Amino acid sequence: MLGWQQNYLIVGLPLMLALPPEQFRAVLAHELGHLSGNHSRFSAWIYRQRETWYRILKGLQQSGHDLSLLIFQLFLIWYIPFFNAYSFVLARMDEYEADRCAVDLTGEQNTAKALISLEVKSRFLERYFWSSIYKQIQTEIEPPKMTYMDMRQALSQRLHQEITSTYLSEALTEKTNNADTHPCLTDRLKALGYIADTQQELAIFAPIEISAAQEFLGDKLESFIDYFSQNWREKIATPWRQKYAEFQKSIATLKNLNHKSQKQQLTLEEASQRAFLALELEGEEAVIPLLQEIIHRDAYHASANYLLGQILLKKQDATGIEYIEKAIEQDSSIVIGGCQIICYFLKNQGKNQEAKSYQERAENYHKLILKGQKERSSLKINDKFDPHNISEIEVNKLRQQLSHHPQIITAYLVKKNLQYFPEKPLYVLAVKRGFSFWEGSRIYETDNSKIVQSLLKENELPDNVFIFILNSNLSMEKKLKRISNSMIYQKKGKK
Repeated sequence: MLGWQQNYLIVGLPLMLALPPEQFRAVLAHELGHLSGNHSRFSAWIYRQRETWYRILKGLQQSGHDLSLLIFQLFLIWYIPFFNAYSFVLARMDEYEADRCAVDLTGEQNTAKALISLEVKSRFLERYFWSSIYKQIQTEIEPPKMTYMDMRQALSQRLHQEITSTYLSEALTEKTNNADTHPCLTDRLKALGYIADTQQELAIFAPIEISAAQEFLGDKLESFIDYFSQNWREKIATPWRQKYAEFQKSIATLKNLNHKSQKQQLTLEEASQRAFLALELEGEEAVIPLLQEIIHRDAYHASANYLLGQILLKKQDATGIEYIEKAIEQDSSIVIGGCQIICYFLKNQGKNQEAKSYQERAENYHKLILKGQKERSSLKINDKFDPHNISEIEVNKLRQQLSHHPQIITAYLVKKNLQYFPEKPLYVLAVKRGFSFWEGSRIYETDNSKIVQSLLKENELPDNVFIFILNSNLSMEKKLKRISNSMIYQKKGKK
């Protein structure tokens, strides 16, 4: 309350297992540099505030106290982006300054090597180590007992050169963007005056004789490893068993589909199911011929083209672009994802101008989506409407749902005329409710909200629907009445 604060630095065990002591000291020096006298007092305050607001929001979301979150949510949703926008540049500068603190305390070589090691080994843990652990779900009903002991062994050895080279090249080709206050690896090394050389850096990943964990935790390291292994195993046990059961079911389904395919041609739906199960259980190489078979039968099969395109681009085969383009033609929901995948591939190929065109295409499509969302989020008196084209069977289901609400006396169903994405219909369900003279306005408004929420929850229409209470908008009701077959429900005895 008096303005003093106490700061804690939480260090992860994987970090300490991944780095030798001299590189770990550089990481500590960087983190402590954020709070040291080398920062201006204002910069240190900015750093603390960014972390504090993030922790407050995360804590409220995890607390389960809906009332507390509701009270602060509107303020936090407004304030945090506002604060982040104004403090972003300062925070980015702080990262460079903290790197310089690390150089002052541990030297340029140790700081640069620590930055490189973190980039590569974080990728190794996420993509290789944990991936290999979770693959055991296919064959083992219980999770492994000593996961962190396996991690210790994996991080202490020399990483496979091909894996290391790939991860390092990725890290060095990444560019600084506005999604993270941390500059990219190349920019941080350049600011240190360190010239990165891919071949030279591979020497950094020699076997670690003594890790930071061994150096600083000493005899307690074994108990920490046992604790983390046991804790992880207990948390993952139930979902692990559930996933194991799902895998056994998938294995049986794939076996049956393979057996059936030897006797007769599978339907496209069955062939797609077999392909995705093969990808899950057998890997990318096994699924390629299955996807090619689907595309041979249906040249514009969206999911098969999309998946095959991704696999081919990962194999550095440019023909994958054609498959993703075909998928995009059939399914507009994958425009952004597809363009980003192609953009990433072209950047790695050094075709920056072509990559830029795909990036712009994704950005432009995102802008269209935002306009489309805005168009679908409200109704205006000058909006145009068309008759709904929903089958009588579906309309009857809707009438049945409406009859469960005694307050509703009339309902209209129309289709909004859209400028953006008209191929994805937006239906408008306008209901008129009855209420007694004695009902207060607050109760009335509360009941309206409950009716709308209930109808949204019960809704079974095949596409999006906008539901609202019509009572206070007589002009809109007159407009809807003029649409052919718009009135779909009227309570018995009401005119």
